[in-house]
Amino acid sequence: MSALLVRTLLAATLVGAFVYLIVHTSHWPLMQDAPVIHYVNFLTDHGMAPYRDIGDMNMPGAYLIERLGVLVFGPGDLAFRLYDFSLMGILIAAMISIARPYDWIAGALAGVLFAAIHFADGPKGAGQRDEVMAVLMTTGLAFLLHSVRSLRPQWMALGGFFFGMATAVKPTIAPLGFLLLLMAALELRRKGARPMPSVLFGLAGATVPAALFFGFLLHYRAVGDFLFLSRNITAYYAGLNHMPYISMLRESLPRPMRLLVPFGLGCALININADRTNWERWALMLSVAFGALSYFAQGKGFYYQRYPLIAMTLLWFSIEFAIVARRKGALRLVGVGGLALGTFVLVPLFAARSRTIFFSNAFTLTLESDLKDLGPDRLQRDVQCLDMVDGCMNALYHLGIVQQTGLTGDNILFAPNPSLSVVQYYRLQFWEGLVAHPPSVFVISDEKFLDPASFDKLDRWPQFAHYLADNYDLYTAHSFPDITTAYRIYLRKGFAAHP
Repeated sequence: MSALLVRTLLAATLVGAFVYLIVHTSHWPLMQDAPVIHYVNFLTDHGMAPYRDIGDMNMPGAYLIERLGVLVFGPGDLAFRLYDFSLMGILIAAMISIARPYDWIAGALAGVLFAAIHFADGPKGAGQRDEVMAVLMTTGLAFLLHSVRSLRPQWMALGGFFFGMATAVKPTIAPLGFLLLLMAALELRRKGARPMPSVLFGLAGATVPAALFFGFLLHYRAVGDFLFLSRNITAYYAGLNHMPYISMLRESLPRPMRLLVPFGLGCALININADRTNWERWALMLSVAFGALSYFAQGKGFYYQRYPLIAMTLLWFSIEFAIVARRKGALRLVGVGGLALGTFVLVPLFAARSRTIFFSNAFTLTLESDLKDLGPDRLQRDVQCLDMVDGCMNALYHLGIVQQTGLTGDNILFAPNPSLSVVQYYRLQFWEGLVAHPPSVFVISDEKFLDPASFDKLDRWPQFAHYLADNYDLYTAHSFPDITTAYRIYLRKGFAAHP
């Protein structure tokens, strides 16, 4: 079989798989974490200030990038699919650019395989902050490498910008951009070029996300509130349910992807023995290390927190495969085997999984119907979700309803340890608002963060449970056994069920 035919088959398989992924996931709804960020932006547009009025703990970069996606593609569920597809398209293009001096096929393999793994996680993984961070990291690395390769310092500004934006989404990879800039400066000096212009362009690019970050906080007069939230809510969530590191290690890569590890490490050893001076491959290994650091630092082991590690590992391995595949002799079979395994086995495997993934948006759709019956116009600033990501905020977002407060998750109110000062603080804050301006409608889910779902969570705050029983009547309740969740709607006594 000729090399041209093999490359044609590789390219055709990757293109076909990506088209397949788009066609068979385009109907997915907006779910889980993404609606929360959408809803925070929606509340912001309706007069609430992030961190000050809205108690969500995401970084400003997460809100800004998702807002950009809504501005470009629109607010609907299909628009969000286009946003997610675009993220994957940018990632693939950046990986191809990085891999181009070795073999563009390597970048295409890494990008499409990452997209297949991501889509195989289902619609709940779409738009996750770690996905966005992986895309920004990869794009920043592409511009940084292009700047050094072309000896054009101005491209380094975009490298600094994208690494800065990645840090503004999640700070777990903060030092990576500066370390890569230092490596690039050393490489430029080795080539006999002046490194200082590139360093200055890179730092200048990084100041733009920093300015956006602090400008966002200053605009909403929320610097102190952001710091308070970070010291309290973020620290509280960070301390919950740490997965043992050995378990995190076992789950750090999707199981089928582990088949690539012996090929990838084998090719890396072959290439290091042949050439230790290729700084780009060291830069990739450093990026893999920071992807791992980001995953382990978060301590939860959630599947989407692996995305930077998976993306950087796939890119590193694929380039190592491509380098070895061009060698002469039997060793080239290791590289060819890695490329073939990734393209002809893993890509189709994960792509097929994305077609069969189970998901249900019944919570959101049923709640939307109930809220329509109550009259959405009557509910403006008069309904309160006590939920996290099951779908209450998604329903309000779809119906354009502003809830009464900026509460975006009730875990802190129904925490298992009520003696914590942070729990007492936010309970008091919520209670004072409740007594002063009780909402006409409560939507309460049985979701308990990291615990089995149950409405027993109300018993963790007896004061609220008694207030609810004394002042509200149960209007309707729905359970969804296939997704092991449920919600109840309570109406304040005297509030008519029908307009």
